[in-house]
Amino acid sequence: MKSAAHPALFTGGACRGLPAAQVVLAVEVVSTSTTMQDRMVKPLMYAEAGIPNYWGIEINSFKGRLPGEGLPVLFAYIRGDDGEYQLTHRVAAGTAATLHSPFEFTVDPATLMR
Repeated sequence: MKSAAHPALFTGGACRGLPAAQVVLAVEVVSTSTTMQDRMVKPLMYAEAGIPNYWGIEINSFKGRLPGEGLPVLFAYIRGDDGEYQLTHRVAAGTAATLHSPFEFTVDPATLMR
């Protein structure tokens, strides 16, 4: 599915944001009040804007959560040659993982909620 990225989100104009070319990582904490927008709409907009890395953080229980998987869960994606995000890491709370893009970063998602 393709969507048009809203320029106000990615320009210094309307009161928020930066030019997309200056953004190397977008991080989204999925909220209960905006779940669909956070999971579906925003990642498409970020990808279309050319942002090369996207991390989604699930802080509430979600469909597809694995048995025993602690919250929060970090999903790390890299934008592929086709312009869509490809999952590179799925990291549950209590597990440390080293991500390498856009920079090397070791994280246990449990530490994000302190």
